[in-house]
Order: sequence, then C-alpha cells, then structure tokens
Amino acid sequence: MDNITQLSSAEAIPKTSAIVVAMAKDPSLYALVESFFPKREELEEVFEEHKVAFSEAADGDPEKAKQLKAIRQKLDRKFTVFFAVMRHAAVEHPDLLERFGVPPEKVRRSNTPILTSPGNLRVIHGKVSGELLLRVEPVKGAKSYDISCCIGDPSIEANWKHCGVGTKASHLLVSGLVPGTLYWFRVRAIGPNGQGPWSQFVSLMCI
Repeated sequence: MDNITQLSSAEAIPKTSAIVVAMAKDPSLYALVESFFPKREELEEVFEEHKVAFSEAADGDPEKAKQLKAIRQKLDRKFTVFFAVMRHAAVEHPDLLERFGVPPEKVRRSNTPILTSPGNLRVIHGKVSGELLLRVEPVKGAKSYDISCCIGDPSIEANWKHCGVGTKASHLLVSGLVPGTLYWFRVRAIGPNGQGPWSQFVSLMCI
C-alpha cells in the first residue's frame, strides 16, 4: 500500500475506504493478506533449510548452488515480511528489537530540506464566478501545495476541509465555490517526506 503518512486526511479517506469496503464484500481478502505473514514454525523451517543448503553448496556444485538460491529467495520473502511487521510493533514496544537481537535501523541523513510554513498567503477573485486564486511564497523542497478551506469559525479545526492541490505557489486555483459565501483559506507545502505546517489563514467573499 502507498505510504499513507504522506497523504492528507482528505486523500487518506477514499484510499482506506476502498480497503474497508472490499473486506466487507469479501471477508476472505483479509485472511489472504494475513496468510502472507509467516508463522513461527515457517521461520524456523526456512532458517534450517537455508543453513543446510548453504553448507551443502560450499563445494561449488552448480545444482546445490541453484537449490541454495531458491531457498535463499524463500528465506528473504518470509523474513522481510516478519522484519517489517516487527519494526512497526516496536513503535508500541520499544524494547522489542533489542529482545529479538535486531539492531535498530540507522537514521539516514537526508538532504531534503525541512518544509516551512508558506508565507505571505494572498487570495483574489478568479476570472469566473465561484473561483478564487491563492498565492504564497514558494517553500524550498515543496513538490505541491495542499489547500484547505473553511466556512465559519476558522479557529475550529473541524470546520476545515480539503479543497484543492496545486503545484505552483503563485497560482493555486480553487473553483466550485458558492458565490456570496465568505471563505477562509490556509496552505501547506507537500514534499517527499510529508507535509509541512499550515500557513496563516486569510479570507475573502466569493463572487
């Protein structure tokens, strides 16, 4: 599945909804996915198979080397799934990796800049009724910009909803708005590692 942490709530809802709906229609789908998680006995079995195959292939026999390759692929598949789930479980149980004797992953230094809040948010009327055009100062490292709008009290988080995405900081168009309605807007940058903080909000009456 796509990395859901990089999605806004508005984008995450339809993606997760599709999964929940699919499982409701066919409960066997969950069991099918669950079956790919290796049982303890399977891990122990493939470990022993790989150890034996490695020892037997030490003499350079091509056929034994071929068998080792096939068993190694099986080992990789099962333990890769196990390691991935184990690291997720370690978020809730920090001592889990140590108890398994698995070293923590090294933190990779990234050259990707930390996203900042878009500055100088401005909003003007668009070319047609029901359109408003937003502009912000470009954010270093941003690939796109998430637009959120609000009708009512902007200090209440529940009033905000996703209303658009744009790639150009100088041209963030929002359409389909209701003329005669006062809208509040805020913008945040989206980069390779997720979202940055929201900008200050501004308001304008749509015409």
